[in-house]
Amino acid sequence: MKIESLYVAAKDFDRTKAFYTDTLFRKEPSSSTDRFVFYDIEGFQFGLFNPEVTDESVTFANNCVPTFEVSDFKVLHDRLKTKGVDIIMPLQEVNDTVIFQCLDTEGNVLEFYRWKEGKQF
Repeated sequence: MKIESLYVAAKDFDRTKAFYTDTLFRKEPSSSTDRFVFYDIEGFQFGLFNPEVTDESVTFANNCVPTFEVSDFKVLHDRLKTKGVDIIMPLQEVNDTVIFQCLDTEGNVLEFYRWKEGKQF
């Protein structure tokens, strides 16, 4: 089994797309329609879903926690704070990683980590 993508529902699709495009990933989506937006993150497709297109009923926020390994960890943390993103778990060491968590515009928890020197899965 191989997981190749994940998508989260967006209550305000345009606002959410702007957050991921301009603030978090700082790159244009690899594909975009009125229903889905996907970003290629080193071969993994991270997506946003617009439930209004199909009039689906969804529960927003906290239905999964995407976790991203980042090399420019402190730069990302500082950029998110500067943009007013709600950091809900400050930088801290957990086992062999340094992590922090924030909320996206829809209330989804996002987690970012980097390995301590010489450590990895």
